[in-house]
Amino acid sequence: MVGGDAYSLFECRGCETVFLEKSSWDENDIDHWYDHEGDVQSEAVYTKTTLPHPPARARPDWVDNIGKLDPTLFHILDETYRCYDEKCFTLAAIGLRTALDSCVTSVKIDPAKSFQEKLEELKDQGFIGETEHRILTVLTDAGNAAAHRAWSPSQEQTTHLLDVLENFIHRVLVNGQKALDIKGGIPGPQRRKAKVSKAE
Repeated sequence: MVGGDAYSLFECRGCETVFLEKSSWDENDIDHWYDHEGDVQSEAVYTKTTLPHPPARARPDWVDNIGKLDPTLFHILDETYRCYDEKCFTLAAIGLRTALDSCVTSVKIDPAKSFQEKLEELKDQGFIGETEHRILTVLTDAGNAAAHRAWSPSQEQTTHLLDVLENFIHRVLVNGQKALDIKGGIPGPQRRKAKVSKAE
């Protein structure tokens, strides 16, 4: 079998990221065509891959800030995104469930409780409503199925589950924490001076 590989190093002019491009060909993947004189021409079809791989999904801009709020959650999210980028969707589903569990712990819910008990307490404390409770139940069920029954979601299913988790984390941890930070700088109401009644 005849083939070859060519390697090139590139640097992005914007972010200055350096990456490797591998360009491969072999004799089983050749394009043939006729030129204007009727002669047969051929050209190898190159398969190009880059290392490191470009992310399959852009991470929200607030993900890096999660490291300041909860380093453990950030680490779990980072590994989950990596699994998604590599199309390891079974592992990504497990990571989503684990990330949700870590997020729930961050809002001071007992980590010893079951997932269903944690979701019920999230609802009771006003973090989520009935609809989001059902949606997060689907996410935990998907993670359980991936972990215990070797279920592998499709890329589209995993993408939807990522959307659910990102929305929850952004609303509860990121925006919620920002609101609490703002509260500390809001001046309190001014107290009215007590009226002094004059004796007749």
